[in-house]
Amino acid sequence: MLVGLVLLACGPVQAEGELMVMPATTKVFNNHEQKITVKNMGDAPLYLSISLQKVMNPGLVPETKVGLGELQHPGMLASPERLTLGPGQSRKVSLKSLFEPVDEQLYRLYIVPVRSLKVDDAPKDKITAPMSVAIGYGVLVRHMPAPDKQRSGWSHRCDAGAITLVNTGNVRYVLSDVGKVGETVAVFPGTPHQFPGKRLSVLDQGQARTVDCP
Repeated sequence: MLVGLVLLACGPVQAEGELMVMPATTKVFNNHEQKITVKNMGDAPLYLSISLQKVMNPGLVPETKVGLGELQHPGMLASPERLTLGPGQSRKVSLKSLFEPVDEQLYRLYIVPVRSLKVDDAPKDKITAPMSVAIGYGVLVRHMPAPDKQRSGWSHRCDAGAITLVNTGNVRYVLSDVGKVGETVAVFPGTPHQFPGKRLSVLDQGQARTVDCP
C-alpha cells in the first residue's frame, strides 16, 4: 500500500530524485529474511530515512502505530535505517524476524526521502540535518506464523445493538461486501470489528452470508 507522507519545513521544498519501492506489501516468516527493493528513478540523489512501526489495531481505521523503540519485544527489525541513492541506483532493505509470532502481526515499513543540508559546525557524528520530507512509501508487512501452524476462521457475537465480527484463527480473515456500504474488512486475531444493527450481510470467499442477532 502506498502512503503519501508530506511534512512542511522552513524554506522551499525541492525534488530529490524519484523514489520507487517494491513490493508494496510483503510477508515475513521466522528464520527467513525478506528484502524490499528501493530504487531512485530520478536524476538527483535521494537521502532516505527508514523506520518500522507496529500496527496495534490491524484492520481498523485509523491505524494506531508504535515505533520499535516503544515495544518491549519487537517482532522484527529493518536495516539499514538510512540510505543514499544516486540517480538510477537501487538497494535492498532487509526485514528480519526476531521470533515466530503465535498470531499474525502487522507492521508498516516507512521509506521516506529526506532533504539533507550540511552543517559546518555540527559534531563529526552528525554532519547533516534533515530539513524537509517528501512523498514516501509505507510498505505493509505481515509477520506470519509458520504455514503449517496457520489457522483461519471467523465468527460473530451479538452485543447491545451491534454485531461484532471475531477472528477465531491466528491469521487475518478477509470478508468482502460487508454491510450496506459493501466494504472489505480484514479481521485480525485479537482485533474485532463491530457494526451497528442486528443484521449484517457479508461475502465470505464468494459465498453470500447473513448474520442475525435477536
